[in-house]
Amino acid sequence: MTPPHLHRSSSMLARSALVALVLTGCAGAAASQQHVDVSGPQRTAVLAGADAPSPAVTAAAQRAEGTVIVRRADGTFDAQAEATRLAAEGYDTVVGVGAQARAAVTQAAAGEVGDGTSWQTASR
Repeated sequence: MTPPHLHRSSSMLARSALVALVLTGCAGAAASQQHVDVSGPQRTAVLAGADAPSPAVTAAAQRAEGTVIVRRADGTFDAQAEATRLAAEGYDTVVGVGAQARAAVTQAAAGEVGDGTSWQTASR
């Protein structure tokens, strides 16, 4: 009986392990690089809950910097979904106006939603 060629399979296994190690190192290095922001001017979204008074929404929009949009939410769950959506759309700052929107913005900030999104709440 002829013994199996352990030398050939061992070197192949070692090469495979080395390739896997190099690929893992490259993937880790790519993931650890800093995110470079190449976006244009500041984009701000004012998120207004259904309970937000119109003068407070207008005041928050006037205080905001850069390009400003106002999004209205129809309740607590809609405000949470809208906050997540605004972060996904790449807004730099999201300002919550009204109790529902303030809660959604606070929750998004605590959950670290949005890479580089600044979460703020307007005063009551």
